[in-house]
Amino acid sequence: MKNMKRVEIEFADSNIMHGWEHSEATSDDLACVRVMGYLKSENDNQITLVMAISDSGSIFEKFTIPKSAIQSIKELRVK
Repeated sequence: MKNMKRVEIEFADSNIMHGWEHSEATSDDLACVRVMGYLKSENDNQITLVMAISDSGSIFEKFTIPKSAIQSIKELRVK
């Protein structure tokens, strides 16, 4: 298994509402999202995480985030 850093990323994401809504309960703000995973790759435009890695090197659930949306990145340490 490849040794990948574990990170938590906070980023701004689209906010969508389905169906009828009450105007008082509606927020037009972007959603603030936090995701944790293994750092697979990074370049000037994006960061890609995977959620799980097998001992044979297979990955599960790849997730790519544009850097322009990222608010913070924190490396996670395992005790």
